[in-house]
Amino acid sequence: MKFWLISLYFGFWVVLCESLNMEISIIGSLVCYFIFKFNRDLIMERDNFFKTKGKTIIYSLKYFAILIREIFKSNFHVAKIVLSPKMDISPQVVTIDTNIKSPLCKTLLANSITLTPGTLTLLMEDKKLTIHCLQRENVNDLLQSDFEKILLKAEE
Repeated sequence: MKFWLISLYFGFWVVLCESLNMEISIIGSLVCYFIFKFNRDLIMERDNFFKTKGKTIIYSLKYFAILIREIFKSNFHVAKIVLSPKMDISPQVVTIDTNIKSPLCKTLLANSITLTPGTLTLLMEDKKLTIHCLQRENVNDLLQSDFEKILLKAEE
């Protein structure tokens, strides 16, 4: 199990490096090992890592598709705001509650919000996320987000 995950990290390392020689292999192996050690508790929650169900994989693919869609949609929205002569922004910091229990899923939600242009996750503690929005109207989108719905279904 440990070897499989480190090998997956190493494969990603090789793809990023675009070449493979002895130096890259040694450095990559060490980096991948330490990344595994550092993230072991987050990734392998009580040995449930490899007990994934088919629905979890389906929800993961659905989540990724929605994330890409939201990133593109928000990119155009933020570009429209920035390029317009009248800078129509109303920055707001808002705290939302989440029902997600898993630390990994909470981190995914917070990172997804940060990846979406116009929003930034400032703080994540317990069941609350503190988020900065570029426009006041974005708060409603956050409260009705598909991200949390899919993560809650995947957590079941």
